[in-house]
Amino acid sequence: MKYIITESQYKLISEIERHWMDFEYEEQYNKIKDKLVPYIVDMIDSYDEMETFNRIVFMDSSNNPVMLYVGYDEKNGEIYMDGDFNDEMYKIFPHPIWSIHGKYIMADVFNYFYPDLNVVDSRVAYIT
Repeated sequence: MKYIITESQYKLISEIERHWMDFEYEEQYNKIKDKLVPYIVDMIDSYDEMETFNRIVFMDSSNNPVMLYVGYDEKNGEIYMDGDFNDEMYKIFPHPIWSIHGKYIMADVFNYFYPDLNVVDSRVAYIT
């Protein structure tokens, strides 16, 4: 079965979805994202795509990793972020900023550098 939807409906279902437990914080994120996302983007001076490992590494001016994405799944629109970076962000941002908004921040940072890729979900993955 196929459905015909409007462009606005497609945009609505294509955006990263909030879970039921954090709907009430959406307005808070809209107020702070214009400060949080540029803060992380400003930390990044270069990035490297490692196709053999399906990884994208964002680096600072000293080539130290700032953010590591394990991969982007085009089929599902999912990005996976390294868990070690996630743990560091918990230390930097006051609670509950990162715990509630972290997945949206990392999706917005990813979309800043890759605006043509559609992110509908973001997850943390621990790399062994």
